[in-house]
Amino acid sequence: MPSEFERALDEVRNENRPVDRRLVAALSDPTRAETDAFAVCIAQLSAARRRELLAMMVESAEESFELEFSLLFRACLRDADAEVRRSAVYGLWEDERPGLLGELLTMLETDPDAQVRAAVAMALGRFVYMAEGDELEEGRAVWLRTALERVIDNPSEDVDVVRRAIESIAYINDERVRGYIDRAYEHGDSRMRESALFAMGRNADPVWTETVLTELHEGSPAMRYEAARASGEMQLRRAVGMLISMTREPDAELQVMAVWALGQIGGERAERLLERLADSDDEALRMAALDAIEEARLATRPMDMFVQDLDDIECIEEQFSSNGMDDEFMLDDDEDDDDGWDDDFIDID
Repeated sequence: MPSEFERALDEVRNENRPVDRRLVAALSDPTRAETDAFAVCIAQLSAARRRELLAMMVESAEESFELEFSLLFRACLRDADAEVRRSAVYGLWEDERPGLLGELLTMLETDPDAQVRAAVAMALGRFVYMAEGDELEEGRAVWLRTALERVIDNPSEDVDVVRRAIESIAYINDERVRGYIDRAYEHGDSRMRESALFAMGRNADPVWTETVLTELHEGSPAMRYEAARASGEMQLRRAVGMLISMTREPDAELQVMAVWALGQIGGERAERLLERLADSDDEALRMAALDAIEEARLATRPMDMFVQDLDDIECIEEQFSSNGMDDEFMLDDDEDDDDGWDDDFIDID
């Protein structure tokens, strides 16, 4: 009698039937033999069918952590269709097995499609994070960094590939990487500048504080979005006032990112605001606030990596004052201070 996996493959072969979640769930957690059978099956499908199948697998895996398609995604990394390869890379977003790193680095160097290379460059970020935590063998870590730097230093490489490489390498905090981020911020392409802010958050060096706060105050919507994210990553308490203001804005994406950042920063003031938003009629805002409350409670513990020297803080305050920014935006999130913001302003009805 055919197994559930084999019956699912039979349904996959029938291109007149749509791919649904029930079918995809039957492909979860395959054996090696089943993975080989899957590879044979998809090789016989049209490109449109392979795209449909991979897209549903990625979507289903994101919605249910119980589903496991890593072996199947890896079987698709060499597919002839660029969209299928890109979906396979996305699908492997949680796979941290060292063996995958070599495949991704080969794709970064040789894949003919720029968007596939960009997806790979973005996926490599988790391996950089592992390397910084001494969870990756030193030789692999050197190989990884060298490959990313080669991409960043290549003047003919597509801008999307370069910016994703900068985002990934940003977990490393040294002069060379900070130079990459600074260069990206000065770039003429807005996408590169957005990635620079994203990278500043990952890099988490206090040197970026002034830039992040400036963009949070006066940047374009896309730059303010990334600045809000960076504020959360860096746990910038001085950004709390502007983030609170951002939760009032009509842009739903900015609202949700501001809520997330407040959760990362924590503090009584942020928690009070988040508790009010947790009663909002807006479901997305309410769910974001509930998640952020949990994060805020974790964020109250001290983290040495984000502590700034008092002299640095005074210097930054003087620089912002000279730029004409309102003092109310620059006040620290000290619970004993009255910064002029009314915590009761949020209208959640």
